[in-house]
Formats: sequence, C-alpha cells, structure tokens
Amino acid sequence: MKQFCLIVFGFFLSTFAVKANNLVIGTTTYSSANQTLTFTVAWDNSWSISSGPSNWDAVWIFVKRQNCSGNNDWVHQLVSTTSADHNAQNGGAQSTIVAVNAAADGMGVFVRRIGTNVVGNVSAQTITLKLGATNPSITTSNSDNFEVLGVEMVYVPQGQFYIGDGRPSNTNNFSAGNTNQPLLITSSVQASGLGTYNNYVTNPAYGCSVALPSTFPLGYNGYYCMKYEIQQGLVVEFLNTLTYDQQAKRLAAWGRLPNVLNAYFDENWYYVNVKVSTAGTYNTVPAVFSCSFPYIPQSHLNWTDFTAILDWSGLRPMTEFEYEKACRGPLNPVAYEYPWGNTTINFMNNGQSSATVNYGVAEGFCHGGAWNGGPIRAGFAANATTNRSQGGVTYYGIMDMAGQLFEQCIGGGNGYNYSTFTNLNGDGVLGENGNANTANWPLDGGTNSGTIVKGGFFNTSSGNLPAFQVSDRQYYGGTNSNLSIYKDRSMGGRGVRTF
Repeated sequence: MKQFCLIVFGFFLSTFAVKANNLVIGTTTYSSANQTLTFTVAWDNSWSISSGPSNWDAVWIFVKRQNCSGNNDWVHQLVSTTSADHNAQNGGAQSTIVAVNAAADGMGVFVRRIGTNVVGNVSAQTITLKLGATNPSITTSNSDNFEVLGVEMVYVPQGQFYIGDGRPSNTNNFSAGNTNQPLLITSSVQASGLGTYNNYVTNPAYGCSVALPSTFPLGYNGYYCMKYEIQQGLVVEFLNTLTYDQQAKRLAAWGRLPNVLNAYFDENWYYVNVKVSTAGTYNTVPAVFSCSFPYIPQSHLNWTDFTAILDWSGLRPMTEFEYEKACRGPLNPVAYEYPWGNTTINFMNNGQSSATVNYGVAEGFCHGGAWNGGPIRAGFAANATTNRSQGGVTYYGIMDMAGQLFEQCIGGGNGYNYSTFTNLNGDGVLGENGNANTANWPLDGGTNSGTIVKGGFFNTSSGNLPAFQVSDRQYYGGTNSNLSIYKDRSMGGRGVRTF
C-alpha cells in the first residue's frame, strides 16, 4: 500500500493582507509507466506583486521514497531539473494561478504564484512531477512508498541593502568599518567579497577571522526564505524517514532511545510534544513519531538537529547578512528597528497554542517575556486587517523573525573562520550518524563556532529589547545553548535556499 502525505502546515503574513494560512498537500498518485507523481497543493493568502517588495511566495516541494523491496530505508527522490517536464493544472487545463519552477540540483521544485499584483488563496492545483534518480541510488520498485512534503517560502529578490542600523553608540553591530554608519551591500561588494573584518565591524572579535570572499552569501543575490520557523509537523515527518540509529542521534542529548514509547524529541512542555508514538526495535526498526501541535514552531533544536532538518529538506542555514536583508529589505535603516520596520514593540505573553490576535491589536506585536508561554502558533499576530507593524512581518512578508524562538544563522565572530561557507544547499542525505554532511557547514553550535542567534525568543524580556532588533549582535560570539549536547527551549530556526 502506498503511503501518502497530507500536511496541514504553516501560516502566512504578508505586507498587504495579513492573515494566517494553511498548506495542504493532497493524495499522491504514482505512475510507473510515466515515472511521475501527481498530487494537489493548496494554500491561503498567496501573492505575486510587482511593486514594493516585488516578490512572491511559493511552496518548496520535495519527495522522499521508501525502498520497499530492499531495506525499507527512505531516500531522497530527485526530480527533473527542467521546468517544462513538470505540470500544473486547474480543472483539467493548464493552471493560470501557479507555475512549477524546477531546481537546478533536482532536489525538488518551487510551486509559485504567477500573475501581476495578485493576492489571495490558492485553491487545489494539480501538480505532476517528472521523477529522476534517487539520492542515494537504490533499486526502485512499483511497491515503493512516497512522501511528498512542502514548506512555504518567500522569495527575497536580488538587490542591494544595508547591514547595521546606524545607531549612535555602535559596539558589535555591523557598520561601515570603524564608524557607526550602516554599510551598503551592493553587487560589487558581493562580486569582490566583503573582505577583512575592518570593512564591516569595529573590532576583529566581532567578525570572521578570515576575509569573507565572493562565494560567501552576503545577501545581495536572491534566495528563498522559509515564511515561518521550522514547525513540529515538519519535524515529525523528518524523524519518521530516518533509520533507527539516526533517530537515536536526535534523542541522544536527552539520553533517550527510539525503542521507548513516549520518548520525547523535545520536552513535553506547553505546546511542544514531539514523541515516539510507536516504539521501534532496538538498533533495527525505527520508531514512529507524532505530535499534537504540528502548526507550532519547534523548540529545543540544537545546531545538529537544525542543520540535519535543513540538509534533509534540501535547504541551508541563512547567514546573518541574509537575516538583515530578509527583515529590512532595500529600505534605509532605522536605528534600533525591529523586523516590522519601526521601533515600537508590544509583548503578547499569555498566548495559547491556537492563539490569534484576540488580545487587542497593537503595533509591533511580539511574543516575548513569558518563560512558560511559548512557542505558540506560527503567525499568531496575524488577522485579516493587521498591517506590517501590527502583525510583526518583515519587508518581504516573512513571519516571526523576532520573538517566538531564536533564529540560528551563520556568522558572528570571536576568532572563528566561517569564510568557507557558501550557498550550497542540502542534498537530502544525512550521515550515518544522523547529522548534516554538507560541505563547510559548522559541525556544531556553541561559542566560537561560526554560528550566531538572532531575534530573541519568547522569554526574552523587556529588559533586553535589543535582542529583538534586526541589527543586534549581542550573541556575536555564539551561545552554548545550541550545542549538540543540549536541548534548549529557546532554540528554533528556519532555512533558506539558493535558487
């Protein structure tokens, strides 16, 4: 029997129509004769606009395949790298609502909204993907199972932008060298590289120990960014395609094992409860995981959890430069600004798992100041009438970049060399130990690791408002909270993809 994937995953907030949404991927049909997969995809509050942000949203679709005639392991199903090999239909005719854009590496496709200045829900569109090889290569059969998975993404277009916000008393934030002025990242800066620390920070401890080359993602080039932080529903799908040993690696920080019923991936704490619902067999048969809150961001992600999910998904970590661009866009910086574009902030610290904005609409709505209150529903600040500031949305329509959970990024300083990091996306395959194995990604978090956390989290209090600000770099030296030996409730994250 085929295993089909139904995902109710993600929520949305745009700069023009601010409302949470649902992504639903329907029943999958496999044609062995044509080597295709056909399914439906629908989501709400989609857009494609030619002014302002001049961008669109999309769903990153990728496929996992289970080798039912072999060892039953799941592998990444590659698809054609030619967009014309795929098809989108609506009511039996070519869709005029979405198009399928193939990825150059065959890891998946983007199903994106098309048209000019269109905003609204995407009803069920029938998508047909042309299959390719698998990674790693296996002997396939007609009895294989498929999982079609989706992640909502936002396109951040190519273009110049500023790093640093020009605050008068700059210490470790980005700046134009030894000044308090923001630095413009242009095409020429990306083409030549940012160079040594003194071009973008005031002290060698605040930047990379080696000059940043043109191959380092400084943010000028276009990329896709997840609309929301990684949510529990995706983590369950991830865990359920791993081997027993790989699952054990994800539980190791707790000293737990997949062969134990109700062994938690996280902490069974408030609205996070990813756990073993069907115990595996020690060292052989993997467990089945489940959760109660698939729409809530996943906390307790250490660096190796985080990067394993991204590698498996065909995504990659974002750099802190890309974080600033995703928040600010091409606009001139505002000193001490938050991701929603101003310096106003209001805490919502009594959130519920299904929270909506029923606590009163306020400018700069941010989930913070409550150790026992989160994370809560992705896009919690959104309703049908809120604007960018009221809903806490970035310039490009990306949600929850401050509050909720820390965003884990590549960057920081304190003497670490992260200059070899590139825009290489994950390849869908993890190491036998269950960790990411993409070249030049930091192997672990912690201090002096080439990782930095941004955006604060749900317990960041009003006494530390800078943590929520776009250009804040108080964690430039990293934090031990994302070390692989820990599972800290403050840690989340999202991925990006070079297109």
